[in-house]
Amino acid sequence: MSTPLNRPGIFKAREESRRVKTFQNSSAVAIAIEFVVLAEKNGDDWTDWSGYEEVRVWGDFFIVKKDGTPSVATVQQLAASLEWSGSLRDLAPRRDLVVQITVKGEDYNGKTYFKASWINPGDYVPVPSGADDQEIGQLEARFGSLLKAAAGSAKKAPPPPPKRPPAKAPPQPNVEPPVDTSSLPF
Repeated sequence: MSTPLNRPGIFKAREESRRVKTFQNSSAVAIAIEFVVLAEKNGDDWTDWSGYEEVRVWGDFFIVKKDGTPSVATVQQLAASLEWSGSLRDLAPRRDLVVQITVKGEDYNGKTYFKASWINPGDYVPVPSGADDQEIGQLEARFGSLLKAAAGSAKKAPPPPPKRPPAKAPPQPNVEPPVDTSSLPF
């Protein structure tokens, strides 16, 4: 017996089954994949789940968009992670491959369901992205003077006016209340 996954996160998993899904009134096509969770990512480490009851999670990977065009990134993701050939007839799950899946919560009718939303090869290690020093140097040589000129022509905000101390309330006169003389005998 297995239990549905009850949290978001990044997990190592193996594919248990897959099927093709179509949607009424849409040209979208998805590969629905059922995964068995093997481990959970905690910081830089993985927590092994092999000693616990089997946990499973599904994910719909849209290979054709609503408009009928291929979702190239998703197809490439499945090909790289599961060695999928791109054929809709290639439905045999690859139970021998360990992959990494990102699971997110999805609210529906007041209940949260957890679904695999992204897949990577099992040995995937994220790398920082951005230009390296050589590429920054090339960009600086190409665009540096234009960017500096644009930055120099920006209107600088005027400095804020100096803060004035809050106005003090005028001192209250030390006046005694008038005396009611109407009841006096004179």
